[in-house]
Amino acid sequence: MTDLAVQLEQLLATARRVAESLELDTVLGSIVRDATTLLGGDSGDMLLWDRETERLAVAAVWNFPPDMLEYEMAFGEGISTQAILTRQAVVVDDYAAYEHRAPGLERFHFGAVMCAPLIFRGDAIGSINVHAWSGGHRFAPGAADLLAAFAGHAAIAIDHARRFENEVRLGRELAETNRALTRSLTVQQRLAEQVLLDGGPAGIAQVLADHLERRVVIQDHLHRLIAGAAPGGGNDWRALLGAADGGWGVPDRGPYAVAVRMGPEVVGHLVLSADDDLGPIDRALVDVATTGVALEFAKLRAAVEVESRLRGEAVTDLLVGSYVDEDAIAARAARLGYDLARPRDLLVIGLDGIEPTGGVGEQRPIMDVVHDHLATRDPQDIAVWHGGAIVVLAVPGRPAGSDARSLATDLRSLIDGVAANVPGMTTAAIGIADRCSRPDDYAPAYRHAREAVELMTRLGRRGAIVTTDELGPYGLLLRASSRDDLDAFASRTLGPLTAYDRLHGGDLVRTLRAYIEEDRVQRRVAARCFVHVNTVVYRLRRISELLAVDLGDPRVIFDLTLALRISDLIDEPATAV
Repeated sequence: MTDLAVQLEQLLATARRVAESLELDTVLGSIVRDATTLLGGDSGDMLLWDRETERLAVAAVWNFPPDMLEYEMAFGEGISTQAILTRQAVVVDDYAAYEHRAPGLERFHFGAVMCAPLIFRGDAIGSINVHAWSGGHRFAPGAADLLAAFAGHAAIAIDHARRFENEVRLGRELAETNRALTRSLTVQQRLAEQVLLDGGPAGIAQVLADHLERRVVIQDHLHRLIAGAAPGGGNDWRALLGAADGGWGVPDRGPYAVAVRMGPEVVGHLVLSADDDLGPIDRALVDVATTGVALEFAKLRAAVEVESRLRGEAVTDLLVGSYVDEDAIAARAARLGYDLARPRDLLVIGLDGIEPTGGVGEQRPIMDVVHDHLATRDPQDIAVWHGGAIVVLAVPGRPAGSDARSLATDLRSLIDGVAANVPGMTTAAIGIADRCSRPDDYAPAYRHAREAVELMTRLGRRGAIVTTDELGPYGLLLRASSRDDLDAFASRTLGPLTAYDRLHGGDLVRTLRAYIEEDRVQRRVAARCFVHVNTVVYRLRRISELLAVDLGDPRVIFDLTLALRISDLIDEPATAV
């Protein structure tokens, strides 16, 4: 058989192996071996070009030590780079004298070297090399063309193998995607069932925990716990409560927290443990679960609004006294979960900048902060919107040591925080009525507190907190007069004393207040003012002289008491004892 016939036979055998096998390492090794033996070389190798790292890595060898398979060189070094750049075979008769030889290969003592680029679909992807180790060896004419043919087979083999790998990988990915989609549809169906069958937030949390294999916590808009679940049950999810506030123990990774929205409003939060990253399908499941939680919150809100409307109607009847008898209204309140046998403080919170009959949209932000505060205080506290004001019926002494005034101060601060975002809205005043112990106490208490709010508003005391006790019977006179008339009366009655105190640094107004409030008992006035009784006697005589009045005259005492009360209500108290 002629040399040409042998070459053709060897090429055909190589081509058959390329077509029949997808074991890339075996095929490439066979190609290098066949090319080396056919071209009369002593060793051979094949290098592949990684464009991202700009490296040439040995992919197959013949008659080389095994460690050669781990050899890499920078692109730009060696004969392979030149063949790839020129896209032509390169023949070097003496590699030791070759200017582009690769460093690190001196141990092999190459003589003649021939290299052909691996070109597939116009792109150079690597090279095949055949080496002669004896000096003076020369490759036969036409050897470069034959090596290029072997390089073409190698390029085809690499392309086939990569296509096969891609098909296998794509098949695995498709199968995994199908499994994930099937699982996703199953989870979506279970989440929908929880919503339709009133499984509530707890049911949604458990479905999500089981299928995502993560701990799940559902919170309201104030981050208060609504529900929690862990895979397979248990209470491991409770560790996530601290995580939602930044206490999660995984370094550089907090929990996943997703806002639950109804329109633009955030109504809650869905928190999941960050055991690993969420994939696209799992993120879609979380979105579905978030929608389910929003629907549950909408159902809860609707129920709360119905209950609020019923409660508001019952409280309205209580405040205006439109009920058959005390037993009937008490029973009606009990059906709504409220015990009217428990005493309550009644507060009326007046607002400026909101229509008395304003819609739910105007009232909701303010009523929400009031309800939220009262919910943490005592479940029996009630707050309703009535007559353009907020009416609060609060169980006294919760928390221990607090009183109605401190509650009013807290609510005023919360409401002012909301009103700051609403142009023109402010807290007008807060009136605190006498404590109510039975249903029939509420109507007069509400009326008096409402009158106190209206009086403070008319007197310009925006944000004032006043009890009906502080007004007493003088409230009738105050409500019947204008602010200017009241201011003029107080100035005319107390003017000489305030002027004297201002000029001499005296305490005549303070002493007069103590004298009236201590029922004109001089010994008690002295103890209250921390002075001797003789000092009290002197000051009272000076007060009589400056005002030209007899402090023993009941009518004088009435006028002075009214003037002091007006001074307290129109301005800050002139002097506090």
